[in-house]
Amino acid sequence: MHGSGEGEHAAPQSRPKLILDHSIRDCRQLDMLNAGGGIAVAFESLPRGPVHIAFQGSQSETFSVWTTTTRHGFRTTPKVPADLVTLRFVNSGYMSRDNAAGQNIVAGFGQALFTSYLEMRSEMASPGFSAISATVSREALDRAWLSLYGAGRNRPPTFEIVADVTTPGMIALRSTLSLLQHQLLDNQGSDSLMTSLLEELLIYQLLSAWPSSGAPDTSSAAPVEHRAIRLAMEYIESNLARKMEISEIATAAGVSVRMLQLMFKARLGCGPFSYLIGRRLDQVHNALQTSDAASIRETAHRWGFVHMADLSRRYKERFGCTPTQTRARRTCRNS
Repeated sequence: MHGSGEGEHAAPQSRPKLILDHSIRDCRQLDMLNAGGGIAVAFESLPRGPVHIAFQGSQSETFSVWTTTTRHGFRTTPKVPADLVTLRFVNSGYMSRDNAAGQNIVAGFGQALFTSYLEMRSEMASPGFSAISATVSREALDRAWLSLYGAGRNRPPTFEIVADVTTPGMIALRSTLSLLQHQLLDNQGSDSLMTSLLEELLIYQLLSAWPSSGAPDTSSAAPVEHRAIRLAMEYIESNLARKMEISEIATAAGVSVRMLQLMFKARLGCGPFSYLIGRRLDQVHNALQTSDAASIRETAHRWGFVHMADLSRRYKERFGCTPTQTRARRTCRNS
């Protein structure tokens, strides 16, 4: 995969995303992994230690997400240059990183690590280390920054290398990362309606929630623009059944992504992502009430919901019942 330290830095891949599932348990397997293509770091076990490295996830040209576990630890060094950034939430153990400036940075449980691949010289995962991580291309980050805050802004700010994960924004970022990984694995890497939205949301959350210096001050919401809200809602309704990004909704409304977020929350009490998902949930609900032609899973997939546990949770929050209960009630009414 792309990223920093666990075989996650990979050569660009075309869609659909490539699913990776590796469990390395001896030196021979480690040598094969290092010799294989698509991985931009070289692995080595810790001195005098046995080998165990496992990672699972999905990668594409601009975005990757994966989980990593190791019982005995490992070290990695980059093999190829790549303009990528990695965000990593440590679940157990710790990871230390040496950068080009000669600094050694350590992140452990309850912390997240931000890595610029071009600045990283080596990384070491401790015995018992586990983490969930994502890698984004710098180009995608710059593009999202422009969409989020509009023209006239420079490149994204300087992100703190080690961040606390207990703030509301970081909790939401980690939740999106976990959901995205489940979504991709459940859908075998295919880019569903939900997948592209979650990828976009995660990058916006990174830009907004990760501690940094030089970020724009957005503490005061701009006045609500009724015309922009109307245009955004009309665009959503007209394109509900296809892949849609928040940035194109903002473009249709004539505002930046950040302005769109502020307006939706001020007017509707939720962001554009939640509104869009809600409208797709409405379509699932209507279909389950009116037709038995398709199964619940088929209906969910049509509207972008691949991870069924996530669908059930969102559906119950919105309608007070599960999809199965909705279908059962319709069956009872018609019997």
